Amino acid sequence: MPDKNATLEAIVAEIRQMSDAEIEAIRQSASREQAQIAQRVRQEAEKIRAGIISKAQQNAEKIRQRSAAQTNLEIKKLNLQSRLLITAEIRRQFEERLFALRQSPEYAQLLKELIVEGIVGLGVDHILISAGDREHAILTDEFLRSIETSFNPPVHLELEPAVLNEPGVILYSADKRRRFDNRLSRYVQRVLEKYHWEIMQKFSENN
Repeated sequence: MPDKNATLEAIVAEIRQMSDAEIEAIRQSASREQAQIAQRVRQEAEKIRAGIISKAQQNAEKIRQRSAAQTNLEIKKLNLQSRLLITAEIRRQFEERLFALRQSPEYAQLLKELIVEGIVGLGVDHILISAGDREHAILTDEFLRSIETSFNPPVHLELEPAVLNEPGVILYSADKRRRFDNRLSRYVQRVLEKYHWEIMQKFSENN
């Protein structure tokens, strides 16, 4: 009859071997799972890092574009300010020279041109003229007749007694429904508007 103790020890030994094998299998499985988990963690970390880098690059590009747009806007503002200053300075110098000319004998020729421009602009043959004090002194009957007869057919010019409180002249149709404003301030404005693009083009060429 077999020894019961020997049989029990054999069973225990077999159970231990099975347990050791299972434990080793579990350990290996756990090790593989840990490696897989570590790999997934590294992959997720890489995705997060790549996402952060991509977002940072996008933000940097937005900042660069915003900065470039702001720079361009500032440049446009400076150019506009410069153009406004140049236009204002040209107007100031033009007015200064024009008002100096008004006190000289040569002003009579410019005044004649202002009146002729108004006659052509109104397109009527009977015209009333309102004039400033200096202009009144120049617009003698003889002066007006010389302008009238320069047209074919001649026109009729009539100087109103009231004196404008501004330099220059305003021409009216006989019924005063139409008028042509050639006060010096308006004349300066029209000249600047006419040559505005040429002035700005020269400004651009010099910058």
